[in-house]
Amino acid sequence: MIGLAATTYDPDGALIVPARLSNPYAAQRRGEVTATLDGGVSVYDGGYSIADQTLEATLSYPSKTLLETLRYLVAYYGQVITATEVGIYNAVLSYALIGKNLKISLRLVSRLDT
Repeated sequence: MIGLAATTYDPDGALIVPARLSNPYAAQRRGEVTATLDGGVSVYDGGYSIADQTLEATLSYPSKTLLETLRYLVAYYGQVITATEVGIYNAVLSYALIGKNLKISLRLVSRLDT
């Protein structure tokens, strides 16, 4: 289950999505590896940030009510409070309905439960 809520009081801005994250423990470091002219590489390591993680979930046959609430949250809130099995975050919400499958993406911004 994934809980989504507006960042301010809004009776229409909260829902529970009956789906699990497909990548709850994915992580990466900020940086890049660049090939150099001498055949080697130059490595830039910018460290780790929670904001470099995007959580994803897929749900088959979502209800019309769920889709309308997701559209409302995306339209009126730049960030939403996201409660998942791995923590509570502020996140940028996006979604796409592809055929019968709803794909939800949550670009994490900050952690709220620490």
